[in-house]
Amino acid sequence: MRPGCGKLLFWGMLVGTVLLSIEGEGPFSKETAGSNQAEVTLLQGKAEFLPKGETAWKPLAVGNLLSPEDEGRTGEKARIELRLPDRSVLRFDQRTHFKMKSLFFDSQQGSREIKVEVPLGKTWANVRKAFGAKKTFEVASANAVAGVRDTIWRMNVETDQSTLIRVYEGTVEVYNPFVKPDYKREEGGFKAPREVRGPQEIPRPYAEVTKEQWEQIVLTQMMQVTVPAVGSPGKPTPFQAEDDQREEWVRWNQARDRAISP
Repeated sequence: MRPGCGKLLFWGMLVGTVLLSIEGEGPFSKETAGSNQAEVTLLQGKAEFLPKGETAWKPLAVGNLLSPEDEGRTGEKARIELRLPDRSVLRFDQRTHFKMKSLFFDSQQGSREIKVEVPLGKTWANVRKAFGAKKTFEVASANAVAGVRDTIWRMNVETDQSTLIRVYEGTVEVYNPFVKPDYKREEGGFKAPREVRGPQEIPRPYAEVTKEQWEQIVLTQMMQVTVPAVGSPGKPTPFQAEDDQREEWVRWNQARDRAISP
């Protein structure tokens, strides 16, 4: 090697390293998700989010992170996929509004407390099994709270505020937010969680109950229930896979689930 070539090689490598570091810190670099954040892993069309404490909505992009109290919304013909701290997945269809309430996950203990509000739109959830003492995973509309375990399910919140829940695998417990104390609404959102009496399954056959009386409905594989904006929910009924797959939203999600399955 000629004299001076070693120094030139050293400084060339150093400059290259600095340039790479600068590029990684740019506005389009991928962020690193923490134990209390959700990462945007797929985005079709346009979506935006409102960070906690701010008033201006910002565009979302793949790799962006959402934190507790952040809100999001999808535009026309848009879809978004979020990977949660426990590796569960949430997807939202076009014209959906959602808010991250809690995104806690302890990877050492296997405990989680994940809560999401969906005032309007379509949600698909592929929920991983939790092994810790705390296994909370809940998605709430204005008139129903879906508490899930390891399962695949979806929720539609229509413009008339009725809520449809369909379960594909596992079990979903549907609660009445007017009975479950930690989900009674107040100005600015839902109240903070507090200790409540454990839910009791409504025995079959399901009895017709008033809005104030019904507490919980348990849905298992290929079962559905509709909760109206006013009044009590209808009786849980089975649904047919063939009829369900006529909806393109369902077929798209099932293809995504197969693509991300280990």
